[in-house]
Amino acid sequence: MTARAGEFRAGWRVLAASCLGIAIGVSSLYFYSLGIFLKPLAAEFGWSRAEASLGALVGTICAAIMALPTGRLVDRIGSVPVAIGSLLLLALGFAALGALTYSLASFLVLTMLLALLTAGATPLPFTRLIVSSFARHRGLALGLALSGTGFGAILIPALLPQFIASHGWRAGYYALVDLIVVVLPLVVLLLGSSSESEPQSTRLKPVAAIVASRVFVLLGAIFVLASIAVFGSVVHFYPMLTDAGLSPARAGAITALIGGAAIGGRLVTGWLLDRLSPERVTASMFALVACGLLMLAIGGVGLAIPGAAIVGLAVGAEVDLMAFLTARHFSRADYGQTYGALYALFLGGGAIGPVLGGHLFDVTGSYRLWLMTAAAALGLAAMLSIGLSKFNQNDENAQ
Repeated sequence: MTARAGEFRAGWRVLAASCLGIAIGVSSLYFYSLGIFLKPLAAEFGWSRAEASLGALVGTICAAIMALPTGRLVDRIGSVPVAIGSLLLLALGFAALGALTYSLASFLVLTMLLALLTAGATPLPFTRLIVSSFARHRGLALGLALSGTGFGAILIPALLPQFIASHGWRAGYYALVDLIVVVLPLVVLLLGSSSESEPQSTRLKPVAAIVASRVFVLLGAIFVLASIAVFGSVVHFYPMLTDAGLSPARAGAITALIGGAAIGGRLVTGWLLDRLSPERVTASMFALVACGLLMLAIGGVGLAIPGAAIVGLAVGAEVDLMAFLTARHFSRADYGQTYGALYALFLGGGAIGPVLGGHLFDVTGSYRLWLMTAAAALGLAAMLSIGLSKFNQNDENAQ
């Protein structure tokens, strides 16, 4: 208990700043607002569901392209300047989407620029700060920091749909700008008064050596499959409920449950990672969510509430697991570029999920086939996770 208290007492500023920074970052504000803006944009400009989903495709592909360079940058100069600069650019990106979107082409170009310029507003730099500040209770610390995305997942679906219904989707983007402007100064204050103990290196391990390692290949396959399933399910969850006849307010309230479950999922996952086999925790979490998606496919909107809770568990676990396993198997000095490479694959899978979900909806007229496909992907990810047990901690560091 004393060791835990000492570690959290020394790192509370980094922990609080990371939680807030993640809460106003890409993984929270941008990701959880995608489904909210999807139908208003499609209605105004006459886009199909698949066309409206192209924003998620373009955004995640561009973010994936920038993940590795951003990871190398934080390894060289540190997390703080990258994170703060990227959050400022995210606010400008939301403002541009609200002011300059007048067609599908302009929407996609603005989304592309936002994603390219804000890769440092992802959990990447903040999880690096946590990994550098916590050792014995790293799993719980990661869970607490990454719970910031859960707050975004609660507030955005609960408040943004009604705000857009009253004021329009352009005002919705401006509201996201205001939120960043209000919270970012506190993040700067907390990080500015903390001592950043991250390792910084001018001689990084070659990327080719990292991505060719067996554990990286296995981790990449696991998180690509998981991100296809989770990204697609979260982006289409709100439209799925409104298609079933629920009002925007009711659908938003149920979708907000994903955020609450995400917070719980992150905390529970982090606590378990500090005590149990990370491989078993990973496999169990993905298998549980696969069962939940199958339940939703069979039970439909009648099981929307438990379905939202179970989907939230995956949202609350996957990035924590990726950060923890990266720190477990790779050098801390190379954490940024290793996590960046994995995050690029993770986002690549996330680019496929929403478009595939939209396409299957356009073809079948429902989300049932998509939910079954997502469940199968998570089931395979769970089985592959068992294979991580043959790699001991730091096996790949020694190669």
